[in-house]
Amino acid sequence: MAANGTDLRQLTDSPDADGWAAWSPDGTRIAFTSRRDGNYEIYIMDADGSEQRNLTNSSDRHDWDADWSPDGTRIVWELATLDFSEGDIFVMDPDGGNVINLTNSGIGDGWPDWSPDGTRIAFTSSRDGNQEIYLMDADGSNQVNITNHPFNDFFPDWQPMVPR
Repeated sequence: MAANGTDLRQLTDSPDADGWAAWSPDGTRIAFTSRRDGNYEIYIMDADGSEQRNLTNSSDRHDWDADWSPDGTRIVWELATLDFSEGDIFVMDPDGGNVINLTNSGIGDGWPDWSPDGTRIAFTSSRDGNQEIYLMDADGSNQVNITNHPFNDFFPDWQPMVPR
């Protein structure tokens, strides 16, 4: 779609939910979540909607909410139980290989978002009983809570890096 809302094109035609789309940094590919196979999975396609392929295959869990690393070499996403009561954060290569589990809290970790420089990932966790924002290094180390109040905090997002 153009910035003014014209040239709208449908890229998927799944009979079920497709969404949570994330553009690759170079604009050539889109990672997205689809429920076309019965549960949520991470897919990737070319920017024109062609070459759609499934990157994950978790029949007993949901894979969803993918985000590209700023250099386009990794995709972070959440793997959640079917009732979404528990989740962990994983990374993989854009071909679906080299999968690494970054969190293993046994509780709801999700909604990951790469920092603009690719060194950290912000995410939501319910480790303390309600949703809080956490940060971790891109390899999953140094996980730290950055919010702490009685209200739920969701969907972290980074401010873009601004050249000086």
